[in-house]
Order: sequence, then C-alpha cells, then structure tokens
Amino acid sequence: MKYFSLLYLFLFSAVSFAQLSLQVNDEHTDNPVEGAHVSFISASDSTYAVTDAKGKITFKAAGSGEVRITHISYLPISKNISAGKSNTIYLSPLQTGLDEVVVTGHARPVMASQSVRNIRVIDAQRIDQQGAVNLGELLSNDLNFRVSEDAVLGSQLSLQGLSGSKIKILVDGVPIIGRLDGNIDLNQINLNDIERVEVVEGPMAVQYGTDAVAGTINLITKRKATNEVDVNLNGYYETVGRYNFDGSVGIPLGKFQGNIGLGRNYFDGYSPNEESRDFQWNPKEQYFANASLQRRFNKVMARYRFDFFDENIVNRGAVGSMSDNVVPVDTGGAWYYPQALDDTYRTIRVNNALYADYYPREDMKVKAFVAYNYYQRQKETTIKNLNTGDESIFPGTDAQDTTTFAMLSSRMFYQHDWIPNKLNYQLGYDFSYEENIGQRIEGDFKDITDLALFATAEYKPIKSINIQPGLRYAYNSRFDAPLISSLALRYQISEKYILRASFGQGFRAPSLKEMYFLFVDENHNILGNEGLQAETSNNYQLSLNYSRSYSNANVEASVSGFFNDIRNEIRLVSVITPDSTDNRGLYRNENIARTQTTGGTVTIKTTLYNFQIETGATFIGMKNYLAFNDVATATGNEGFNFYPQLRFNINYNFKKIGLRPALFMNYTGKRSDLALNIDGDLITTTYDNYTMAEFTIQKSFLKEKLILTVGSKNLFDVTQINANNTVSGGAHTTGGGSIPLSYGRTYFTRLQWSF
Repeated sequence: MKYFSLLYLFLFSAVSFAQLSLQVNDEHTDNPVEGAHVSFISASDSTYAVTDAKGKITFKAAGSGEVRITHISYLPISKNISAGKSNTIYLSPLQTGLDEVVVTGHARPVMASQSVRNIRVIDAQRIDQQGAVNLGELLSNDLNFRVSEDAVLGSQLSLQGLSGSKIKILVDGVPIIGRLDGNIDLNQINLNDIERVEVVEGPMAVQYGTDAVAGTINLITKRKATNEVDVNLNGYYETVGRYNFDGSVGIPLGKFQGNIGLGRNYFDGYSPNEESRDFQWNPKEQYFANASLQRRFNKVMARYRFDFFDENIVNRGAVGSMSDNVVPVDTGGAWYYPQALDDTYRTIRVNNALYADYYPREDMKVKAFVAYNYYQRQKETTIKNLNTGDESIFPGTDAQDTTTFAMLSSRMFYQHDWIPNKLNYQLGYDFSYEENIGQRIEGDFKDITDLALFATAEYKPIKSINIQPGLRYAYNSRFDAPLISSLALRYQISEKYILRASFGQGFRAPSLKEMYFLFVDENHNILGNEGLQAETSNNYQLSLNYSRSYSNANVEASVSGFFNDIRNEIRLVSVITPDSTDNRGLYRNENIARTQTTGGTVTIKTTLYNFQIETGATFIGMKNYLAFNDVATATGNEGFNFYPQLRFNINYNFKKIGLRPALFMNYTGKRSDLALNIDGDLITTTYDNYTMAEFTIQKSFLKEKLILTVGSKNLFDVTQINANNTVSGGAHTTGGGSIPLSYGRTYFTRLQWSF
C-alpha cells in the first residue's frame, strides 16, 4: 500500500507539472522568433513567459489548454495545444496586412488600429524603397510635414504648421539633444539601423514632456536576434556626388545577442556654377557607429545601446571673400594673391542608453531606461591664402564658437491591467539633468534639472469605447513647470469605422540658451532672460477611420482635423531701439507671442492584388504672432493663411521575379506668412508651390539576400522656390528672392547584401 501511494503521488506530479515546449518561428523564413510573449491558459492554471534568442520556451503546465502568442513584428495567434509535447508555431509577419504594431506611448506593443491615438508607421520597406538616407529625406514625402534646408543648420522640420522646436524626436524612446535655433538637424539622423518610424501628431507631453507640442517622432532601431553570425552591407551612390557605405554584424554570444555597425556618408558639395569656389550645398562628411548588447534574464529583457556620430561641414568662401588681399612685395603691386574666408563646422554626438523591460506577470510590465547624451558643435573660421594654401585663424568675435550639451535622463513606468479588458493604468517618472557649455552662455556654464511624475489610464466602460485620461506634474530648477493634462477617446462605431477625439495640453520649456544667452560686442547686444516661462499649448483633434478587407484587397481611409493654440511663445524683441548713439540697440527674449494653426487631412491607402496605393490631401492654416496685433487687424491680415499639400504613392510587386517599381509624389501649394521687413513694416511673404517626386525600382536576388535599388530623385528638377514680399494693406511688392530647395534631379543606386 505504501509503495502504491508513492507511485500514485509520482504519477500525479508528472501529470500536473508536465513540460510544455514551444518553438516559435517566422512562417516565411523559418527563422526563430525571439521576444514573443507566450501565455498558456488551462482550466486550472495560467503561465506566462517570453521566447529566448532561439525562439524556444519551456515551462511546466497542467494538461491541455490555449496558447496565445504576440510579438511586435507579427500578427497575434491563438492555438490549442497539450502539455508534455513539443510544438512548433509559425507567426505571420505584419507586412501581410495593413495594420501595424506600435509602441510609442504604450507599455506593450499594440496594433495601431487598437491604439486610442492615431499613430502612423513608416516601415523598413518604405525606407528602403524610397532610398531615404536620413530622416529629412524620409519625411519630405509625408503629409503635414514640411522639410526645409539650410546650408549651415541642415534640414529643418515643421508639423501641423508648427516649427521643429515644438516636435519631440526620440530614438527608442530616448530624446535626441543638440537643438540649434530650436531645431534638430534631420540630416544627422541616419536611417541605416532604423526598423521603422512611428509618428504621433498632437501633444504627447504627459508621457514625454517638453517639445512634444506639434507631435512626437519615435525611431525604432533594428533588434534582430539570430543563432548565427548575421552580416549586412549597404552601398549607396547618387550622381550629385554622394557616396555612402555602412555595414553591421549580429553576433550570438552565448546568452547574449550583440550587434555592431559602422558607416560613412560623404557628399562632394554642389554649386550650379562649376567655376565658383564656394558651394550652394556645402561638402559634408559623416562617420557613425553603433553597438548593442542584449540578454534575457528570466522575466527581464536588458539591452544596452551605444551610438557615435561625427560630422564635418566645410563652408568655403568665394575667391576674394576677404576685403584685404595679400600683395607680394617683389611684384611691386602688379598682382596679388586673393584670400578667402572659410568656415568649418564639426558636430559630435555620443549616446548611451541602458534599457530594461520586466514582466512580473502577464498583466503587469515595468519599462525603464537610463541614458547619457553628449553633443558638441564647433565652428572655426579661417583665412586661406589661395596661392600658398596657408591658413590662419580669423580674429572676429563671432568667428570661433564651441557649444556643448550633455544630458542625463531616465524614464520608468509601470503598467497594470487592473481589470482585464476593462481598466489599465500607467504610473511613471521622467527625469533629466542638462548642461550647456559655451562662450555665449552667461558664465560659460548653466544647467537645468527636470523631474516629473505622470499617470495615464485606459478605461472601457463598454466594449466599443476606450477613454484615456492623463496627467503630468513636474518640478524644474529654472522655471515654474505647468501642470499638463490630456484626454483621448476611441469609439469603435462598427467593425469598419473608428472615431477618435482628443484634447491635449503641451509645453515647450525655455532652453538654457534662451534664458542665459550673452552676445555683446561692437555689432551685437543680445541678452537671454532668466525669467522666461514655458510656452504652453492646447491641441484638439478629431478623426474618423474606415477599414475593410476583401479577398484580394484591403482599404483604409481617414478624415481628420486639428487645431493648435500656442501661448507665451518666446521671441527676440527690441528693448532699446538702435540710434545714432548706439547702433546695436538691445534685444532680449520675452514670452510675448501667440500662434494658432488648424487643418484637415483626407487619406486613402489601398492594397489590391500586388498593388499598393496611398493618396492624401491636407489643408494647413497658419496664424503667427503678427496676426494678433492691431496693424494686422486694420489691414485685414488677422485670419489664417491656408496652403494645400497633396501626396500620391504607388508601387507594384512582381513577386515571381522579385521586382518592385514605385513612384512617390508630394505637392506643396503656394503659402503665405506674415513678417516684418527691416523698416518694421508688416509684410506678407508668399512662397511658390512645388512638387517633389521620386521613382525607384527594387530587385531582389538570392532569396532576398541581395537587394538592388535604382531610381531618380526630384523628377521635376526643382532647385529653388520664389518668395515675394507685399506690404500689408496694399498690392505693392517690395521685393523678394529665392530659397534653395534641392540640387536638382539626381539618379541613385543602392545595394544591400545580407549573409
């Protein structure tokens, strides 16, 4: 009897705690899928775990049950299986459908259609097919974005009619620092290691803090897990004189997964006049590197990432750009050696980030990062003797300058699905400490600390309605941080229609440069203002989305509108008017301005057999701070200035031969804006319309191991747009000019090799 009891207990234990082994693979490539979230639910128990680098998972489970698997890059799947057996489950990549998975503003990956906010995704396929090298080139094809170029400051961005200073740009949730005049140079954000770009229009200040007023752009890096060494090489050539090369290696290191990437981008420079020494588009050379290491520790996924970027831009002066020329003594003044004034700009970026995702239970998640970012920009002006090649430092007070930013930041939030499918909430903190060092900063050094607590919740009173309130409270060491709130609604009207509405408050913190800028010499008298407060905004958005799937087609359509009201905008104003006693006057930053923008967008995205077509139109109205003064009211210029934007993309996939041609077109209509001329008169500046278009052909070889892309950019050979000035209240044109937009039509070739 004793032995029978022992045998019974042994058998009972074996049945109760049988091994459940799963192998999760990609259905197209048969490669293992790491990081898949697996839930096993039986009548008596439930278990949760995540697949390892080999796509495997093993845990104890009782009897048979249902397994549910989700992954950021694959469609979710549910399947009934039995414990005690080995099972292989294949996941379908998201590219098979129109819906995408997003992570911005969420603790867990969710389908874009299920997100309370409208989030659009630009995936790796679009990045490769468009031949986009940097973020500026990529977003120039998107609605509601407008990209402008500056020979020195680089590529700048506006969204919903608001400038780049009001757009938050992140890499894996970590802010990018180093704003010049409020803007991040998009040409410095390479896409060689980017898996996709997520765009959220409207404020995300509750989660992400300052600058997230017009919207948030989150670049998600590649995190490919492999059991073998994985090598990727990319080469790019463009006829304007661009030569790019980069490579990456993925290395399995026992329980760790490592990745290393290196690259160089080179641009010869371009000028319409081949005889001139100076360039309209300056020569540029970039070196960049990245490395990452990740490992799973039971229920914790830890990852470290390092990025390095080094850019040199040479702004060469024209022959004789120096007023004084070198006259050799031995010639008696019969001839001279001309000189030129050259500027060199060097930018260094170093980013370090440590991430940790902790899954204590299926209904809980903790997500955190700690990051250190460094940015330095050096300007050096030299006098060059064009005969001997000798260079000397130019002694001008504004000719040499070094600006340094450093930031330590951390964010952590905890999400709990308190009542499954009914109520979940997020609690978190957001911390940053930033230093600014520069000779034009009062005292040459200033710092600022920001610490915020935020909370959001998502409540479903009924199955078809999601309500998401949010609140952020912050302490700032330099100014009184505003209390920020948001409210978003998602209403599933039917299987085909989704209505979204949101209200959000945003803010832009005054930068250290705006508060402590100091530039005083014989020609300048400009001061910062340590009493500045944050710019604040209210944003309202409404959208209606339609989607429907057929046997051989999918259709998505949306109609949306927005309104932004920005108050306490920071502007440089004249405190003392220049006169005969002091031609410099005195200028200082003040919270005096107000801006409003509004607009509406219609988009349609269709896949039909092997066709994919995207069309859209938007109308954006801008009303800057000058429209709120008495002169604008008296002259009838107090209203919005609207301009249209149209987009058309089409591609076709010849699957049997691996060929995919594509056309990308973006039209920006004539737009107007109010400004002040040198006499202080209110004028209207009108910018001509233009169309940017690209055509590409992509061909794959060796089972998509080798991909060749060729194409042409700027098909209509647009190089500049005209700008005309008109004095407000009359039809008198006071002049204008042209603004460089591009170096014209070019042709490019890109080769990608994976092995």
